[in-house]
Amino acid sequence: MIEHLGSFESKSLGWGSFRTGRPQTGTIPPKLFPPPIRICPKSHHPQTADRFRRKPMTVAAGFVYDEGLLFCVDTKISTDIKTNESKILYQTYGDGKCATAFAISGYDLKFAKAAIESCEGAILSVNFIDTAINIESIRKTIQSALAKFYKQHIFPHPDRGAGGAVDFEFLIGIWLGGETRMFRSRETMLVTVDGYDCLGTGAHLAVYLIRQYRRASHNANTLQDVGLIASFAVNSAINYVETVGGEAEMLVMKNRGAIDSGCKVEIYPGGEFIPRLQALTWGLIHELAQVRGDFEIETANRFEQYFDRVRSLNNSQKFLFDALRIGQDNDPHFWD
Repeated sequence: MIEHLGSFESKSLGWGSFRTGRPQTGTIPPKLFPPPIRICPKSHHPQTADRFRRKPMTVAAGFVYDEGLLFCVDTKISTDIKTNESKILYQTYGDGKCATAFAISGYDLKFAKAAIESCEGAILSVNFIDTAINIESIRKTIQSALAKFYKQHIFPHPDRGAGGAVDFEFLIGIWLGGETRMFRSRETMLVTVDGYDCLGTGAHLAVYLIRQYRRASHNANTLQDVGLIASFAVNSAINYVETVGGEAEMLVMKNRGAIDSGCKVEIYPGGEFIPRLQALTWGLIHELAQVRGDFEIETANRFEQYFDRVRSLNNSQKFLFDALRIGQDNDPHFWD
């Protein structure tokens, strides 16, 4: 790196001027020499910006609904060999007095799962007999464990940052004393999730779809609402985002302490019903755009044909109604 010291400023020296280059009569101007230079030794810092950066994998969606928390993620693992693997880890503590759920977004799950093990180990040391222990206590315990893990394993690592192999994020659910809360990790800090949040390369598409549903349903927030849109958003990301894949995996953490791996809306209306209904709606819009002549009569006819097709679509789902009926008969609280 070459650095120029100072600057040349022309001065009249009685025999001419550096600026004008016009000497006085009978004199010869001195030859101009380049300014002095200083060669600075090149620093040898790691060029992390030039390293190959991997995109953060996955889509993870988390919802705070009326009676608990819901997590939904894809199962694709992209390392040297592409596989499917669970990205939701669930653990209980203190003889069932407390529970946590971690939904992972990251390229290499090894670092993320090692961090979760550190957090779970720290929570296992909590004395849950102490009545002062609450969700905020568990949040601080997780933050302390993450701070220690990052200091030892992440901050010194050359691949840290910009979607490197060691980068990961969590959606974290905590249940304690009949109450649940959700947090999003930002390195060593846990930020409260209000409503919903999404992580990973599929997050933008998922958020777009979730916002559409919530506007149409006036922010309805039952388990069936969040289960339906979570399943649809994650499956859409699996279908359209290159770095997302596998299957949609779901976990429900209820305020009363129950844990489920799904909800009945996955069966009906289900994720496949929505795009089929969308296709019919786009077909209707196309037909309305072609109307000529008597607009009132022709548009009314187009709508009647559309309704007939929708009824036919719903009738094709009757086998799902039977499955739901059997489930309800066998278990009155079938995915309540």
